[in-house]
Amino acid sequence: MKANLCLLALGISTSLSLFASASDESVDEEISFYGQRSITKASSDKAPPATFHRRTIAPAIIEESNEERTELQHEHKQTTPLYPLSRNELLLAKKAQYYFDRNRREATGLWDSVQGYAHSTMWDVASGIAATLALEALGLKTKEQAHRELDQTLATLRAMPLYKDWLPNREYSTKTGLPSGRLSTSATKGSGWSALDIGRLLIWLKILCQQHPELEDEILDLLSYWELGKAIHEGTLYGANFYKGKEYYRQEGRNGYLQYAATGFELFGYPVPLPDVQNYLVDIDISGTSLQIDQRNVPFMTSDPYVLASIEFGAENAWNQIDSVYALHKNRSKQQSQLFSYAEDAMNKNPWFAYNNLFYYGKAWTSVSPGGKVIENPQILSHKVAFGFSVLFDDEFSQQLYDTVLDNSLQARSIPTGQYENGGINTAFNINTNSLILVALWYKQNRKIPLIAPSIAKPATKAKLNEPFRQTNKKVTHNTNVN
Repeated sequence: MKANLCLLALGISTSLSLFASASDESVDEEISFYGQRSITKASSDKAPPATFHRRTIAPAIIEESNEERTELQHEHKQTTPLYPLSRNELLLAKKAQYYFDRNRREATGLWDSVQGYAHSTMWDVASGIAATLALEALGLKTKEQAHRELDQTLATLRAMPLYKDWLPNREYSTKTGLPSGRLSTSATKGSGWSALDIGRLLIWLKILCQQHPELEDEILDLLSYWELGKAIHEGTLYGANFYKGKEYYRQEGRNGYLQYAATGFELFGYPVPLPDVQNYLVDIDISGTSLQIDQRNVPFMTSDPYVLASIEFGAENAWNQIDSVYALHKNRSKQQSQLFSYAEDAMNKNPWFAYNNLFYYGKAWTSVSPGGKVIENPQILSHKVAFGFSVLFDDEFSQQLYDTVLDNSLQARSIPTGQYENGGINTAFNINTNSLILVALWYKQNRKIPLIAPSIAKPATKAKLNEPFRQTNKKVTHNTNVN
């Protein structure tokens, strides 16, 4: 969701100018910063072995007592003043805002996934929507500005050519709204889809309905053209990858990532029960902290889905291990006398993207490329996850994480990605880091109440699941000239 990413140096002005002038038909389009979420560049004539996308569920289970408690929280917030952000928190918000001001494409309303890289996945589109809503909530955008920008984003999503007229392609050009890569003009209109990326986008489309109800009809109309049922098979999520003329239809997700993404489908009426997920999970001990891991192959396991879920719709679901994940980092940081926060992140050096895993193939604290190669001098502190921890928890460790993110960001216009083991700063400025900083500040301002209100955490429509790969007679007309 790999590519040979030669001669790419993010954060270096000369490289940025090269990307700015690159043609949409160039090989650069096949560069992937987002691992299993993006298109890939073939490195051999041999078809790739069956691989699974990183992130695996049991659907969100909300007990009545938890729902009642959440509803009481939302009733209480009507009379409780918003938390006022500090001067330094506003400084971070404005630095993150700079990323979106600089990297939003006026022609499409899409945002570059990494500064200087004019392509975006559905995961990244969700991050852009999230950041725009957060900027509005923080008073850095007016409601009218947010509406206008997001209305354009929705129009581009509606006009995008879909993979086989079914679902959004893995990656799109932010300049044109067309599928990235050499398959963009083929009969398939791309290389497949990622169910995990689509699931995250659905979460933020639901939040968008909540924040801007005047856009709900437009969102539901958009989704009526997407064959969301094709991303669900045998109760779990499936993605497609079109390679060398053959389509591979495979289960996506490992513990944490899939539960998170499945929530998005369920919010729009597509149940994802995952009947056999418990068969793959086992409890392990890492330095005295118990963690539930997935035993299947390619078990990418980072902090991201637990932090995102806790902020966006709460940590009440049985699968959310946010407390254990936080304790694991806290103990590791104390033992090693340096701060740790492991996440998936873009890098400003080869291999350009890393899964910094809490546990991977029997070994804790393992950083690997999307292809599974161990990374030397890995990033050990992800700024986005560190900041997420800092708003979810309130102790000395969370304060240390906050202070470090602030200190590491003072000399940059946007929030840098993180810090390497040797102390160097990862300056791969990217959409997901800056988005999560903004959303975390919104969550904190919102009295640390999850962003999805109980009233909308229910299916909007009754969805009819389409059998995977069933031919449809529905005609979809796409405007490929996005203005």
